[in-house]
Amino acid sequence: MEITIQPAYQEPEAIRELLVEYTGMLLEQNPAFAGYLKQQNFAAELDNLQEKYGVPEGRLYLVRADGAPAGCVAMKKLDAQRCELKRLYIRPAFRGQGLARRLVERLLTDARSEGYQAMLLDTFPFLSGAIRLYRTLGFYEIPSYNNSPLDSLIYMRKDLCPACSFCG
Repeated sequence: MEITIQPAYQEPEAIRELLVEYTGMLLEQNPAFAGYLKQQNFAAELDNLQEKYGVPEGRLYLVRADGAPAGCVAMKKLDAQRCELKRLYIRPAFRGQGLARRLVERLLTDARSEGYQAMLLDTFPFLSGAIRLYRTLGFYEIPSYNNSPLDSLIYMRKDLCPACSFCG
């Protein structure tokens, strides 16, 4: 299988389709997520992906498997020292092949190159595969860092060493 990871800014329809699938899956598992999407202004996000996740401070990637859109991930700036991993999603047919790991590793490299000292994320407890991945990549649980209306989220952080990739 040929895997390619590319910036998604020139493929708004493919990325929108993936993000709508992703949020649909989350809403199916936790209907309270609708309030969080509203707080995050998800509808406007879909119309302004470049603004929310644009280079140099952010990223938006599409992963393809044999040319087919298989998943996505985004990064956005929180402040001068911290960025946030957002919208990691792999379509069910492509899971278990290391695509999510490759996407997150790509973001970690980008975050270091932009000088961020930490990457944060929030995730749902039912996304156990993603949580396992994050832990294997060095993320650890922290208290809430945002104003989420959801009580059930897990918050995680990975400390970065911008000067090298040695620190993991």
